[in-house]
Amino acid sequence: MSLIPQDSDVGLAGFILWRRINVEELVAEKVDWSRAPADTPVCEAKGILLRDIVQSILDGNDTLPLVMEDLSLTESDGASDDVQAILDIFVPVINSWRFSGGCSGGCEGCAGGCGG
Repeated sequence: MSLIPQDSDVGLAGFILWRRINVEELVAEKVDWSRAPADTPVCEAKGILLRDIVQSILDGNDTLPLVMEDLSLTESDGASDDVQAILDIFVPVINSWRFSGGCSGGCEGCAGGCGG
């Protein structure tokens, strides 16, 4: 049996409802930015990746307006919620590095080259 309902299984109206629910689930799914690879798209329309957002933070842009301006993003690009989520995760980490003199090690899964 197919995972995709056929017209004979649920009728056309049921298929349309099934399709709508699954699309809404995909749209509602959020990326776990703390575990996402650096090349994960944040704004596909402008080719902005997670690494671009993190680099902007490292360059001193630690608020949504600053990052959006630095990367020439606008509200209409639809990335501001994701950028804010990334800021919420990475700004405290980067600030702790800055104010503590560097990484203290113990970063499970860290791909950095600090040797910590």
